Amino acid sequence: MIVGAILISSAILLYTSGERLSQRHRDIVVANSFIEKKVEALRSAGYLSLSDGTTDITSELPSELMSPRSGSLQIAPASIGATTGLKKIDITLTYNDQGTSRTYTYTTYIGELGVAQY
Repeated sequence: MIVGAILISSAILLYTSGERLSQRHRDIVVANSFIEKKVEALRSAGYLSLSDGTTDITSELPSELMSPRSGSLQIAPASIGATTGLKKIDITLTYNDQGTSRTYTYTTYIGELGVAQY
């Protein structure tokens, strides 16, 4: 009986741990997918359509990310040497991950001349 109880307890622990890791993985995949789509939309719109400033993108976040969730998009001139015609894009996502607040920040650059042409 004791050995059976230990085995059942271990199996339950393994199952719940696996479920937590699986959910965390799904959240990261959803967040990365959202960011990729957002960045591609900004790149498609082009450099001239990018206005400097910070925008709240919370309403655009996927519902698969647990509440409370928030997001912001910041566009600013890049400060890489004397380079002009380059914008720095920072996207920050925060969401609830099984009772813990997770924050991820993504950074990319968009050039006036196009991808890798700055």
